[in-house]
Amino acid sequence: MTVQLTTFLSMNGRAKEAISFYQDYLEAKVLFIKNYVELKEMDPTFEFIEAEANYIAHSVLEIGGGMLMVADEIMSANKKEIIGTNFSLCITGEVEEIKKMYAKLNTHPNVKIVIPLEPNIFGNAYGIVEDPFGITIQLVNEKQAKK
Repeated sequence: MTVQLTTFLSMNGRAKEAISFYQDYLEAKVLFIKNYVELKEMDPTFEFIEAEANYIAHSVLEIGGGMLMVADEIMSANKKEIIGTNFSLCITGEVEEIKKMYAKLNTHPNVKIVIPLEPNIFGNAYGIVEDPFGITIQLVNEKQAKK
């Protein structure tokens, strides 16, 4: 069996803005995107209010070798939305790639540094930022485990 772990972000009406941010600051490639109108064309039973016609029903982004799914809907109507506290995005790569991504993220006025990018016990580069949507992003260059 082959499985892949993919983070799914439910953005409560800000998915289009989030996708644009990830394209600009994380070099994300949009592999798939459908809004509510397009979903209705695919599934005539899908219901939405006109004000949400351009909401993102589903999208798949590629960042480096990883996948990210972003949509507008709240996954459970029974849960109160608490942005960014129940997950993080973890991006691993070569030191120079991580440094470049960290530097670019920090050019955005609404990105907050949680932990500055520095070497630590398990990585040659490790830092945490919070993006403008309250999403925690870990940037990591992992040291190779000694065998």
